Amino acid sequence: MNFSRRNEILLAINELAASESGEVTGQDKLLEKCCNIIMQNQEYCLLWAGKRDDDGTAITPLVALTSANIPERDCMVLVEQVITDMDEENPAAQALLSGTHVIYQRIEEFESDALRDISEKTGFKSCSAWPLKHKEKEFGVINIHSEKVNCFTKEEISFLKTVIADIALALYSQDMTNRMQVERDFNREIVDTMQALLISISPCGRILSFNQKAEEVTGYKESEVVDRYWVDILMADEHRKANQQLLSNVLKGEKYQTNFESCLLTKDEQNRFISWHASFRQNLEKGKLGLVLFGIDVTEQRQVDSDLTRAIAQWENIFSAIQDPALLVSTDSVILDANPATFTAARKSRSEVVGHKICDILHLGRAEGAPCPLEKLIRSRQSRILETELRGLHGNYLLTVSPLQMKNCSQEAALLVARDLTEEAKMKAEAMRAAQLASVGELAAGVAHEVNNPINGIINYAQIILDAPDGPESPDLLKRIIKEGKRIASIVSNLLDFSRRHEESPEDVSIQTILNSCLELVSHRFKKDMILLDTKLPDYLPPVYCNSQQIQQVLLNILSNARYALNDRFTGQDPQKKLTITGSQVQHGEKKFVRLVLTDNGTGIEQDLIDRVFDPFYSSKPKGEGTGLGLSISHGIIQDNKGYLRIKSKLGSSTSLIVDLPTIEP
Repeated sequence: MNFSRRNEILLAINELAASESGEVTGQDKLLEKCCNIIMQNQEYCLLWAGKRDDDGTAITPLVALTSANIPERDCMVLVEQVITDMDEENPAAQALLSGTHVIYQRIEEFESDALRDISEKTGFKSCSAWPLKHKEKEFGVINIHSEKVNCFTKEEISFLKTVIADIALALYSQDMTNRMQVERDFNREIVDTMQALLISISPCGRILSFNQKAEEVTGYKESEVVDRYWVDILMADEHRKANQQLLSNVLKGEKYQTNFESCLLTKDEQNRFISWHASFRQNLEKGKLGLVLFGIDVTEQRQVDSDLTRAIAQWENIFSAIQDPALLVSTDSVILDANPATFTAARKSRSEVVGHKICDILHLGRAEGAPCPLEKLIRSRQSRILETELRGLHGNYLLTVSPLQMKNCSQEAALLVARDLTEEAKMKAEAMRAAQLASVGELAAGVAHEVNNPINGIINYAQIILDAPDGPESPDLLKRIIKEGKRIASIVSNLLDFSRRHEESPEDVSIQTILNSCLELVSHRFKKDMILLDTKLPDYLPPVYCNSQQIQQVLLNILSNARYALNDRFTGQDPQKKLTITGSQVQHGEKKFVRLVLTDNGTGIEQDLIDRVFDPFYSSKPKGEGTGLGLSISHGIIQDNKGYLRIKSKLGSSTSLIVDLPTIEP
């Protein structure tokens, strides 16, 4: 091959390599183009290229060219059949295994019958095999066959070395281009799929790129914002000046990176809050300097944080406003927080309570080695309500233990609320005493009139005896005086017994006895108001277990309300102006009760108000005629005596109060 022809081939391969640089094409395509250039040498009659299989046991032909009158496809089949095995007789295999070129100047040197067969069909007399390697990376092998014997002279071998080296370099460059493009595509895919805004900005503040998340958040397409000034797209008006100065400092080299948060005005004019990280970067591909903005949309998080802050503030306000001692305790019994009522009851400062063991604060410690039932209850994460003495809070309390559901938190806790039963019991006793005295005041006028009649009788009987001491009627009159005196004593005794403060201790008592005492105290008022009493009790009712004075107070309150309702409906005498009292035995579950039902034919109560009659301070009477404490206290008394108090009423017709008290019978 003459010198000019060699230069043309080298120039063509270099131009091909240069034109393919930066383009993503297949290596097989590039190799085919190079082989076509080499085949322009008329001394070459067959040229084929291939690469080693993945398992290294064979060579796969990629391209096969011949000057003989053989179709290209048939030529490829011929090569595949006879010279693709990786054996020592195959020059291509020898070149790949040795890493250097292999030359056969004469056909007689061929030891392979396969090569001799293909030589007969293509007419080649000599051949060479050239491994394609660059920087220890193998790209395949090129096999060049010539019609001449001793074709591969020293100069030809030197020329082919240069050609093969250029081809290997071109393949290496193409491989690197392909790899870099794959990397770029991968990075771009990451950028587009990542849940963060990623924006690159030129030194003059123009937007260069805009990922999919940025498009989603702002509402702009990348094509709409590229080459536009970044503050016009990414910043709301009130944030522009300050943030523009921040990024200008980075671009000037005063900072390499900065973090800030700003408000972004979207295309549809919605405000989104973005937390930005800006850093100085160099674009190696385009040879430019600029900024990369990495942004996280924190709008929802800001709202969540705001809601959380508000919820915490509300919780702290509620927690502090609780009038009873309240403590937040971890499962290892350490007090995490407590409200002001706790510090007041414990007579300690916050630092003396928070962070200490619950047993040390509420129980003032325990004996060494002794377990604390409260700490055990907290660890079990069970809800419980119990009455207990809390020496650390100086009183008896109704303690409520409630485990808390602490989501997304490794620490578990319980809420303890202690209601002071000492103070509550005192207030309850005072309310009952006030209601009791109010009843005494209401009964006093009737009792005074009731006592006045027998006193007048005694005076009259005494005057008759005084006038005629020896008269025949004197013994009988003395008996009457004794009878009226006993009547007065009984009335006064009932009133005193009711008004006297007693210890609240239940006992076995006859319900008939309690009811008769009440009726004796109110009988005069009922007669004066012309109210008929219809008592229908069975001959026998079992004794009930209760506090008789408390039950008497309840019955007197019911009788007083019945009298008011009957007088409100009937101003004078009427056969329907009646109070009916019945008694019976009932059962709740396995427990037996005595039931009293007191029914008046009064005004009745509206249906929607029935559920409120037991509420404290609620009264259906006109203002000034009722405190609203009677039935509320009565309901609490019946509950304390393990009984039930219910009400049934029909507006304008009747009202029934049903009292169930437990019996002592099994």
